[in-house]
Amino acid sequence: MPQPATPASPPPVPWWQFIRESSDADIKQRFVKELKQILDDHASILSSYVVVAILSPADSIDSFESDRIFTALAEGNKTKEKDVLLLLLSPGGSIEPAYQISTLCKAYAKSRFVSVVPRRAKSAATLIAIGADEIHMGPLSQLGPIDPQLGGLPALGVVQAIERIASLAEKFPGSSEMFARYLKLALTVEQIGYCERIGESAVQYAIRLLGTKASLKGKEQKIANDLVYEYKDHGFVIDLHEAQGHLGASWVKTDTPELQCAEKLYRLFEDVNLYLNLIHKKRLAIIGSITSDPIIMQSR
Repeated sequence: MPQPATPASPPPVPWWQFIRESSDADIKQRFVKELKQILDDHASILSSYVVVAILSPADSIDSFESDRIFTALAEGNKTKEKDVLLLLLSPGGSIEPAYQISTLCKAYAKSRFVSVVPRRAKSAATLIAIGADEIHMGPLSQLGPIDPQLGGLPALGVVQAIERIASLAEKFPGSSEMFARYLKLALTVEQIGYCERIGESAVQYAIRLLGTKASLKGKEQKIANDLVYEYKDHGFVIDLHEAQGHLGASWVKTDTPELQCAEKLYRLFEDVNLYLNLIHKKRLAIIGSITSDPIIMQSR
């Protein structure tokens, strides 16, 4: 006698409705469950990696991010049995913790540190990426000039603004006192000095990371100078093809299984972030282990 058909499971509640009706704890629980399902679907490629992430499109990289990445690697790959896969989505931040994050990922990898950039990894996040043995990028991926931040402003842009003000003061001597008062209100002497030094520091950090790549031997200085000084806009898009022009197609890869997985994770992350912001004025971030407790906080 034929068995009765098992009734189909009802489709999941759409995310926009679920977020409207659920607590932060319930939202995080469902998000992690769906995230783990994506990881399980790509287990054949991800089984050789410990997967960590900086998925934080609205916040600057600082010591909080480096501490979380260190904890994730120290706990998740203590014996260095796996390679390290880092998902990057960030507007940038401070170069010192960014440099440490890159070197940590390399130090804890069995043999390869791979960075995957589904969308934006700008400024200090670009510094993290160039320390990897491979950078995986797609059609909408973008790196950016390594232009560190000062109070939310691009430090090298501040230097350029000061140079422009000095030029105007020279051209219009009567305005020099007004410009001096403005600068005194806007910036301290220490901040101006920091802006001058930070570009040189960014070049030094980039050279150290690039110097680990045998294929770039002798080119480190030029690439570092280009990434720090060549572009005049902090938001300039260094896309897949331009990145390959700087670093080589053997280093900057595309159409990889790692990138396909990252795209699915990004779409889930972006959907949840969109509805969280629209409905509750909150935002989501994952910093550290990809399966660690995600962070939900108020939008700015």
